[in-house]
Order: sequence, then C-alpha cells, then structure tokens
Amino acid sequence: MPVYAYRGVSLAGRNVTGNIEADSPKSARAKLREQGILASDMRAAVETHTGRRSRVSLLSRRVSVRELSRTIRQLATLLSAGIPLVDAVTSLSHRKLAPAMATSLANIRTDLTEGMSFEAAVAKHPGVFPPLYSGMIRAGEATGALETVLHRIADHAEASARLQGQMRSAMTYPVIMMVVGGGIVTFLLAYVVPQVTRVFLEANQTLPLPTRMMMAFGEFAAAWGLQLALVGASGLLGLRYAWTTETGGRRIERIALALPWFGEVQRNVAMARLCHTLSTLVAGGMPLVESLRVSRDVTSSRLVADVLDLSANAVSEGEPLAPKLGKSGLFNPMVVDMIAVGERSGDLENMLSRAAEALDEEVSANIETMTGLVEPIMILFMAGVVLLVILAILLPVFEMNQLVR
Repeated sequence: MPVYAYRGVSLAGRNVTGNIEADSPKSARAKLREQGILASDMRAAVETHTGRRSRVSLLSRRVSVRELSRTIRQLATLLSAGIPLVDAVTSLSHRKLAPAMATSLANIRTDLTEGMSFEAAVAKHPGVFPPLYSGMIRAGEATGALETVLHRIADHAEASARLQGQMRSAMTYPVIMMVVGGGIVTFLLAYVVPQVTRVFLEANQTLPLPTRMMMAFGEFAAAWGLQLALVGASGLLGLRYAWTTETGGRRIERIALALPWFGEVQRNVAMARLCHTLSTLVAGGMPLVESLRVSRDVTSSRLVADVLDLSANAVSEGEPLAPKLGKSGLFNPMVVDMIAVGERSGDLENMLSRAAEALDEEVSANIETMTGLVEPIMILFMAGVVLLVILAILLPVFEMNQLVR
C-alpha cells in the first residue's frame, strides 16, 4: 500500500506531520479526518513537502544488495509462475521487508495500476534500484522476457553481494587486530610505563634502552600527535577532494592500479563487475553499444569508463570490441581473448559470463592469499610491539630488584 507524507492541523490546533498508508491521496485524507487531522499538504513519501528528503527517502539508501537480490529473485519466480506483474509486486509489498524496499514496491504498484511501465516505475526509485537495473528492465519489457531479465538481475546482485562480503571479511581481522592492539599499547604507554619510570627517575638511575625508547615515543606523540593528526586529516581531505575531480581521480586510480598486489586485485574486481554487467545486459536483449554505454554510466572506475566510452563509439562504427579493450592495458588478457572468441562465435553473452566466473575465482583466490598473509603478519607485528612495551616495563623492575638487593 502506498505511503503518503502529510502536513496538517489537529483538532487542538497544533501543526502535525507524519506518514500514512492508503490506497490513494483521497483515502489518506479520509483516514486523517477520522483521526482528527485536517491535511493541508500531502505527497508520496518518496517526494518532499519542504524541499528536503523525507524519512522514507533517506531510508532508501539502507537497502542492502542481498535484500535487493532476494526481492528481485522472488519477483522473477512469481512472474515465471504466471502471476501478473501487478499482483506479483503487490504480493511482495505485503511481505516483511526493509521500510525503503516496502515503500518503493508499494509506490511501484500504484504506478503500474495507473498504466506506467515497469521500467519507468522502477526508475523513480534510484536509491533502491540502481539505474543499471532499470535499463535492463526496459530491455526485458521490449523483448518480452522480463522474468528472464529479472533472474539475471538477481544473479548480478548476488554476485555483487558475494564480492562485497569477501572484501569485508578479508578486512575485518586486520581492523580488529589494529584496534585491540592499539588500545592495549596506548593503555600501557599512558598508565603503566609512567608509573614504573617515575620510580627510576626519583632514584637517579639510568633506564634500560627499551624503556627510554618508549618514553621518547610517548613524548613525541604528546608533543606532535595533534599536529600529525591534523596533517593526516588534511591529507585525507585533500585526497578525497582530488578524487572528486576528473583529473585527480584518474591520477589516484592509476597509482592504485600500479601497486604490486593491491592493483591487481582492484583490476580483477572491476573487470569481474564489468563482465557480469555486460553479460546480463546482452543476455537481456540490450544491444552491445547501448550495453557498453549503460555499463560506462554505472562503473565506479573513471579509467574503465573512458575505455568503455571509446569502445562503444568503435563498436557503433562496426569495429570489434576486443581489440579496443586490449589496447587500453586495463583489461586482463584472458578477458580480452574470451571476448574476442565470443564475438567471432556469436556467443558473446556466454563468454562474458565465463570470464566473470573466472575473474570471481581469481579474486577469491587473491583475497584468500591476502588473508592468509595478513593474519600472521599482523600477529607478529602486534606481538613485537607488545613485547617491546612489556620489556620497557619489566626491565626496570628487574633492575630495581637488583638495586634493592
């Protein structure tokens, strides 16, 4: 059921705002009158009544990729079972979903009943359904294979969710180690080391080398820590600003791709997403030139977008796709070869899908390798730091015992 944002006056004369579910604005006003509220303004919840985004619009950013893929998969299954599109969307909107997804589906159902196309209705909710998917839905409606396209969209979303999960799990352990280890070291340096060193300084005794190192580090951090933090924050803000510019973003991306191990992983991740996207678009009936341009608009890499733009122009002039991709130097040679084979055999969709699967496996292997290396390195590094701090604490204690004797 659609959700409407309203603004009105209560029987007590107070200004009130909120959201209400109703079949139409007229029905919503009737419900509000029953509650003793006279609505002065009412709009769909995804719109605004004060020039700002409504609460539901803000929630649209909270739909996870997994929930999106699950919802689209269920919709495709209902359509494959012969259920009409409006009834299928209605059925999904009544299930337990995230508020943003439920509201979007309710509004899509209203648009469909008013005669709007599914693609146009979905395109009104870019925060929930990416523009890539609305373009694929348009191709599916044009070719009469909407359920097939929806299944492919779900496959694409699931692959994206899988990749995000792998990257997140690979970074979880190092982050936890850094936070916990940094907290322990900070506690020892801030509270334990000063207590031990004070006794030695009062006795006019020379501190051991590890203790002097820890004290020097602490003094340096106290004297210059704030300045270093400001410099680091300024550097990060500068990089962030440079990333938003066309020239700066391309330079930063080139530097990242040139890094020994990280660059290869980034390149494979970008290529896997691109192959999944192109395969899904071509399989959905979208022409190759339009598929390249749609992929160019949704890719997160400026360098890849530039190559796709040039490739789309070349393909529109009758040139093959693979040579243009190969000249860029960004694409994995295996991907270029498979695309060339697909173009020659007329089975580009299948070859793109296979290339995406191969890249997914390679990315998974790279992430597993990284995880296998990072974990022991982090353990050894944090163990060395903690050992140095412990020596800085215990050595003065041992020497103090000798002095007492």
